[in-house]
Formats: sequence, C-alpha cells, structure tokens
Amino acid sequence: MPLTELVHYVNQRHQHVFPSQCGKDVGLKMTEGRVQGQFGAWTLDSLFQPVADSASGQVLGHEAHLYLVDAEGLSQPAESLFDLAGSDADLVFLDQFCRSLHALNFLLEKDQQDGFLSLNVHPQALRVAGLDHGHEFETLLSRCGLSPERIVLEVTDDGFSDVNPIARALQQQRSRGYRVALDNFGRHSADLERLETLGPDIVKLDRSLIGHSGHLSLARRIVVDLSAEIRRLNSRMVCQYIENPLQLAVAREVGMDWLQGNLIGRPAIACRPVYQAANDRIAA
Repeated sequence: MPLTELVHYVNQRHQHVFPSQCGKDVGLKMTEGRVQGQFGAWTLDSLFQPVADSASGQVLGHEAHLYLVDAEGLSQPAESLFDLAGSDADLVFLDQFCRSLHALNFLLEKDQQDGFLSLNVHPQALRVAGLDHGHEFETLLSRCGLSPERIVLEVTDDGFSDVNPIARALQQQRSRGYRVALDNFGRHSADLERLETLGPDIVKLDRSLIGHSGHLSLARRIVVDLSAEIRRLNSRMVCQYIENPLQLAVAREVGMDWLQGNLIGRPAIACRPVYQAANDRIAA
C-alpha cells in the first residue's frame, strides 16, 4: 500500500477508535516526503537513534524518539505532549498516535532489512488499556509489512507503583510476538524481584549506572554485580547514554550486549544501515 494511502488509513482508524480526540487539527500528514503529526498547534516528527552490537559495533536496530515543536517553532521535551492529555483516553490516543507516526517514517527507511524498531510506550497507557492496547497498531504494522517480531516495546518502570498490572500488560504484548524492554533500569529502583516479575526481554540501564568519566571504577563494580543477576533472568542488557570512549570501554568490559548513546550515534531523521558499523570509533 502506498504511504499516502497508509497515512489516510491510519487517520481514518484513529477517528473511528478515538473520535473525541481527533479533529481537523489532529492527524498525520505527508510533508516533504516524510510523515508528520499535528496535534493542535504542536508538530510531531520522528528521530531514530541506532542501537549497536557491543562486540562488533554493527547497527542492529533503532529507537524512535519524538521530535516535538510548539506553535512558535521551538522544540519541546517529548513529555510535554503527554502533559496535554486531559484523560486516560487522551493519553492512550497520544501514545498510539506517536507509535503510528514512527512506524510510518520507519517504513520510508532503506537498508533496514530485519533491523528492529524500538518504540516507547507510556506505562499509564498500558495500565489503562491492557490487552486491547495495540490491536489497531498491530493492524497498521501488518499493512506496513512489519511483524511484531521486529518491534521492541520500551516501558520505563517508575519503581514505585504496583508492578503487577504492568507485568500483566507486558506479558500480553510478549504473547503477541513483541519484545519488551525495560527502560532506565536503576533510576528509581534496582529491585531484582521487581525486575523478575516484569520479565523483560531487554534491560536498558539508566545513565546513573554507567557513571561519568570520574566515577567509572564505581560504575564498573556496580554493573558487574548487577549484570550477573540480569543474565540469570535471560535478559539482554543495553548500556545507554554512552558519550565517551571510557564509558564505551567499561560497557564492553562488563559484557553489555548492546550499546546506545551519542558516541554510537545521535538521534537523526535517517536510520543507519543495519549490519554496518555505527561509526569508526566503535568498530571492533
């Protein structure tokens, strides 16, 4: 199906499923060969950050980031969009709206072969919608030729609320073929029992665990101990926020599976070709 028809299809489905959230100033549109979103005065676009294999430095997939611009043309934090949600229904709509935008822009990318696309899911959207959350998105994926096996759903655990509703929702998504990543693990809690209950396929460590250049010896000790427990749960480990060669060296030394951060590659409009080195600085 041509992309323009896919955009029209997605807009129609959103209007059908979320009639109170959609209107003349809300929807997806083609702009200069890309898909952008409009939510009132806000313009939404996609950026893609590469995730590389630790051993080889080759790109394996990308995480989609939301690029948000307000009415004055100023970029805003992605979280600002969800602050506009006045109800749980608004939040579920915005969550799916962003993922649809990213999937359509990912479809434009060449040289992705079977590279994965990692998409952030708002935890509250999972709590509210449960199993029903994602049926429309799954239909979109099939029309794009993307199987759930190529999608990683990322959820940030707040470390405080009841873990069981999120665990049930994540298991529902895994049963449908998606891989699940727990983002920023260690920011609020490094509770391994909580981690075992959530059962993610992928654990993405928070920036506080990799440390800064002056604290790498402490970071090394913490991550070595933590990684042994995470491997016991059969989860892949991702070291995020790699900004310098020292952090890269520590991540490889402690046995991280995947790497992500500005040293690996900054978020950009275009994806990097999969199975090629992210850049010469990290090539094995």
